[in-house]
Amino acid sequence: MSCTVVRSSLLRGSTIRHYAAAATAPSSASTAPESQVLGNKVTVAALDNNSPIAQVSIVFRAGSRNETYDTQGVAHHLRIAAGLGTSEASCFAITRNIQQLGGNLMATVDRESTAYTLQITRNNLSDALKFLECVATKQVFKPWEVSDEQPRLKYELLSLPDETKVIELLHKAAYRTGLGYSLYTPKRQLGKIGTETLQHFVNTWCTAPRCAVVGTGVSLSELSAFAANLELGSGDPTNEASRYYGGEIRKERSSDLTNVAVAVEGVTAKNEQDALACAVLQRATGAEPRVKWGGSASPLQKQLSSAAGTEPFAVSTFNASYSDSGLFGVVLCSTPNAAGSLTQAAFKWLKSMKLSDADVARGKAILKAEVLNAADNVNASLENLQYEVLTKGKGSTPESLVAAVDNVSASSVKSIADKLSGGRLTMASIGDLKTVPYLDQLK
Repeated sequence: MSCTVVRSSLLRGSTIRHYAAAATAPSSASTAPESQVLGNKVTVAALDNNSPIAQVSIVFRAGSRNETYDTQGVAHHLRIAAGLGTSEASCFAITRNIQQLGGNLMATVDRESTAYTLQITRNNLSDALKFLECVATKQVFKPWEVSDEQPRLKYELLSLPDETKVIELLHKAAYRTGLGYSLYTPKRQLGKIGTETLQHFVNTWCTAPRCAVVGTGVSLSELSAFAANLELGSGDPTNEASRYYGGEIRKERSSDLTNVAVAVEGVTAKNEQDALACAVLQRATGAEPRVKWGGSASPLQKQLSSAAGTEPFAVSTFNASYSDSGLFGVVLCSTPNAAGSLTQAAFKWLKSMKLSDADVARGKAILKAEVLNAADNVNASLENLQYEVLTKGKGSTPESLVAAVDNVSASSVKSIADKLSGGRLTMASIGDLKTVPYLDQLK
């Protein structure tokens, strides 16, 4: 079993066991996902692509944004606690049986969702589903098992790279609470999140109306039969809207590198047209190199290259769309001497994003390629299906997503760019900050 922070969806934005190919019908990536809402209010979506490997996820609309000031870190603890003893099976029984069946059980989390995923050959799916149900819906959080996970929590916190930390600081500066709460436990919370806190969070937020059972390589009827028997609460509390404030957080430390993120409020995931236009804008303006060891033809890369001189640096655009807000900006890493001029250049670019029709066409081509590549990746397909079901209640085919990207006009992308350019700034930085200007010094 393993647990990781979930990757971003294509429009927002683990070590997986590899199985030998089973003797079964070839998979088909063009199959349309089917979905329905059951009588217990659980949403079910299945993509039966004849894959020899079945993947089933129990996903809840509950993440770090649902924490409070005193319970920060619950989502991280919940991810770490996946696979511990439940009311029906011990940790040893869950681990041994999943391994004996040749499966893999994971927990992933982001700011708005928590997912428990089972990967296993189709012939063993029915025997393994009961352990997925135990892990996702029958937790008891035994105090001695929760306390035993403290070393793992500390290890994860100590091993976080600065690239991850600067994104967490950016969210904190932008939203303060809600979406501003980190995916990782604050150090001051270590040892303070116990059984009662975890159980209360699960009982409050992991309920049937906020649950989706999503699968690939499995039929809708089989998945519906499983989901109909899940024992979940019926409550459906409303998320408190996260307000975008903007601001700055700096974390100085001894380092050979400097990481800086500058952003404005982006678009929400509920506005599909704007979310698509923003996704195209991200690829058009600051896409990473498409060839290993190659350069980037993006306008952002060209503008910052002159500011860096001979100093090495890396830069990319950042885009995250949530249910009620979003962030769009620039993330860069460089040597301390070049960080100041690069931050100024990134700010100027963000406040006056200019792109041509050719840039938009390139961004659309990159996004379509990512959509089609994800369709060939079983893990990416499942993650994107999870995201779509939680936000829209149904999944989309790669063909329909590509068609939607084709329909994005250059004028809509430029309009989104103009709108974002006038937004209030948020800035986060970590590392050697001797040359990094403060937010009010950017001009």
